[in-house]
Parts: sequence; structure tokens; C-alpha cells
Amino acid sequence: MNVEIRSGGSAEDVNEVVRINGAVFEPEYGLDPSFANDMAVGLAVLRRSGWPGQGEGLWMAQLDGRVVGAITLRSVGAGLARLGHLALMPEARGSGAGRRLVATVLAAARAAGYERIELVTFSALATARELYRREGFLMTSSEHVVRWGRELDWERWELAL
Repeated sequence: MNVEIRSGGSAEDVNEVVRINGAVFEPEYGLDPSFANDMAVGLAVLRRSGWPGQGEGLWMAQLDGRVVGAITLRSVGAGLARLGHLALMPEARGSGAGRRLVATVLAAARAAGYERIELVTFSALATARELYRREGFLMTSSEHVVRWGRELDWERWELAL
């Protein structure tokens, strides 16, 4: 399986990020449809602010011309970047695309001169959490919340670059 990683940033690419995340997280983790809606609103706010700007980005994983995964990078300020929106459709899992998406974001963050990179996730995402751990991310906080119709252990992870 040959999954290609490409840079993105168009409105269509942003819509694909929302579609993929909704298609993965809502059925697989029991999140209600407000998840994709919240993501769409958040990404729209980011786009209106000029994202992706210098040192930021959006990358898409494609399989046979179809988008099957995505990841984002944005500046939080004060030398801190945020990795976000990592999702991979089931047909692309096991291809190494998730690792490649994360490696792409980390390389871009280092090239942009960020000092640290953070992400937020929840504990049920065992495969993603293990990928972050292997890359050197450390969990810095965890909070039990109810979000998107489900109880979650919401976690913040960080990596010094």
C-alpha cells in the first residue's frame, strides 16, 4: 500500500480534515456529531485568522487519489506549536502513514524554529498515544471530562524540540 503525504491548506482540504475526523472518531469512539461540528467551527476560526501561516501547515495522506488521513500544525505563540487533527481512515492503518504524518509535522515544527510542540488527545486513542510516546512526547496533564456525548480522560502531551 503506497500512501502519499502532501501539503494542503485549501478550504477543500480543511473540509476533508473534518470529514475524516468525523468518520473515524464518531463511530469508532462513540462521539456524537457535535465532534465534527466543533472541529469545523474551530478550523473555520483558524482559517479566518490566516492559518496556515508561516511555520504552520496541513498535511494530507492520500491512497489511490483519495484523502485517507490528515494532520495539522499551528502556532500557539511563545515558541510553542500544536499538532492537531491527526486521523487515519481504517484502510490506511498499518501503512506507516500515521508515523509519516507525525514525522512531517515534527520536521516542519523544527524547521520553523519552535521550541516545543503540544497536542491534546483522549486516553481511548491507544494507538495514537503510543505513537506520540515513541516520538518522545510526555503527558503533562489529564482531566476527566464529558465532551461530545462521552466521558473522556482529556490529555495534554508535550515534546521539547
